[in-house]
Amino acid sequence: MERAKISDKLYVLGRREKKGGGMLNIGRYYALDGSLGSHVYVDALKPHVILICGKRGYGKSYTMGTFIEEFASLEEEVRKNIGIVIIDTLGIFWTLSHPNYRQEKELKRWEREAKAFGIKIFSSPENVEEYRKKGIDAQNLLIKTSELNSYYWAQLFNISPTDYVAAAIGRAINRAAEELKDYDVDDIIDFLQKDEKIKEEAKIVAENLLYTAKGWKIFDRNGIPIYEITKGGRISVLDISPYPEELKIVIVAIIARKIFEGRIRERKKYEEMLINGKKERVEEIPITWFAIDEAHVFLPHEECIAKDVLIKQWMRQGRQPGVALILATQRPSSLDSEVMSHSDIIICHRLTAQEDIEALNKVRPTYMQGDIGEAVKKIGTEKGVALIIDDTSEAVHVIKVRPRMSWHGGEEPSALIK
Repeated sequence: MERAKISDKLYVLGRREKKGGGMLNIGRYYALDGSLGSHVYVDALKPHVILICGKRGYGKSYTMGTFIEEFASLEEEVRKNIGIVIIDTLGIFWTLSHPNYRQEKELKRWEREAKAFGIKIFSSPENVEEYRKKGIDAQNLLIKTSELNSYYWAQLFNISPTDYVAAAIGRAINRAAEELKDYDVDDIIDFLQKDEKIKEEAKIVAENLLYTAKGWKIFDRNGIPIYEITKGGRISVLDISPYPEELKIVIVAIIARKIFEGRIRERKKYEEMLINGKKERVEEIPITWFAIDEAHVFLPHEECIAKDVLIKQWMRQGRQPGVALILATQRPSSLDSEVMSHSDIIICHRLTAQEDIEALNKVRPTYMQGDIGEAVKKIGTEKGVALIIDDTSEAVHVIKVRPRMSWHGGEEPSALIK
């Protein structure tokens, strides 16, 4: 089915001009009487920080999935230059590979069809085996062991970087880096055991922690090159649901840092191409959109290595190298306050917790009349309805998110199968 044509009557979030390609059709204007108006689009050509929030069951992950579908439906000329990486903390985005027959009637009303999308999943060996049985392209998620410095290992084991055990692991890592360059967890354990300056009690504790890390089957001498994870025109799903929270944070920090560093290099090559008058664009790491579910895990108020990368690099500097974020959370009050101040598009589904509403009110833009709490009340209790705050056009709107074309795996399970 062809995408709807862009006209001057259609509103585009994140862009001042209203014509051109690279648009994501996320829904339509929603009136208080329940009627639907013009289509609403989001500009995908330029980087954004998009925050999607709302209480459980009101459409956060669903809306994120809608964005992903729209990226996959972009014109080939645009799509080939954009990579999508989903951080899937609950193992729900594999259903993008199945059509949404459950909402066929509603899709027809929106002039859409149920559709499956091609994805590639990176996860644990056990998950990969299950995904392959379903016919889904899947590969083991492997992180290069040498990518972790001693600070990362301390975060991983939830110990202080100045702890004696952390220092023991740090010494072993330094020896491995000096003598081997590329190494695995067994090599770190070997150097730890040979270190005569470390007390036996500390060695035993450190060894136990390292053997635990080895059991996760994610750390590898070589790892997966970052260009295998973020590829132009492809949806990559990092299903990190099998791993403990500390490991999830480390994975996101490392992947985000590698993508950012790669985009810095690509941006230099892009400028050289323009200076030399060339038009052929060949990028190993394309403009990348990072979609993170349960974002409060990685961007809390507290100190966190993932936050260091995502805020200091992606949010503060990301526009220049070409990296963008879509963040979903049911707990905006648990997010670092800088996240909301950097978000140029906020999509808010129903919220009832006062602390969450107050967190959003702290960044209420001057062009918005009244507080966010009152505006959220007006959208009612219907699922999929959301308040949108767009900083680029300095406007506030209520929309109805369009139905998903692919199957949504984030709904709450029921004891009764309908």
